[in-house]
Amino acid sequence: MENQEKPTITISQLQREFVTLAGKVTIALFPIFVYSIVQLIRFGNQADYLLLLIGCILSAVAIMGYVINELTNGVKEKKSFLAMVLAFGGLIPWVFGTYIVFVSGFWSLKDLAIGFSIIIILKSLIFIFLGYIVVSNFYKITEIGKHISGGAFNIEDK
Repeated sequence: MENQEKPTITISQLQREFVTLAGKVTIALFPIFVYSIVQLIRFGNQADYLLLLIGCILSAVAIMGYVINELTNGVKEKKSFLAMVLAFGGLIPWVFGTYIVFVSGFWSLKDLAIGFSIIIILKSLIFIFLGYIVVSNFYKITEIGKHISGGAFNIEDK
C-alpha cells in the first residue's frame, strides 16, 4: 500500500457543506410543518398532526445542534456531556424522517381501500419524497461528522 496524504479542507468549506445539507433538510421539513399547522387548525388537536408539528421542530433543532457540535467539538476532538447529548439528539431527525416515509407516506396508501383518489397518492408521494430528503441529507451530515472525528482529512483554520 502506498502512503497517501490526507486531503485538506478548510473550516469554511466544512461550514458551507454542513449549511447546505442542513438547509435542504430544513426546507423539506417546512412543508410538513405548514401542513401540520393547517391540519391542526382544521381538525383540532389530533395526535398525528401534533406529532408532525413537534417532530418538525425537534428535528430542525436537533440538526442545528448536531451541526454546531460537529463544527465546534468534532474539529477539536473535544469530548463532553453536551456533545454526547447533541450527538444522540441526531436520532430525532432520522426517526422522524423514517416516520414520515413509512407512516405518513406508505401507510397513508391504505386509504385507497376505501376509494381511489389521486390526492391520496400525491400526498403519499410527497411525504415519501420529503422524508427521504430528511433521512438522506442527515445521513450525509453524519458521514461528514464521522470523517471529521475519524481524521479522514486535515482541517485548516483559514
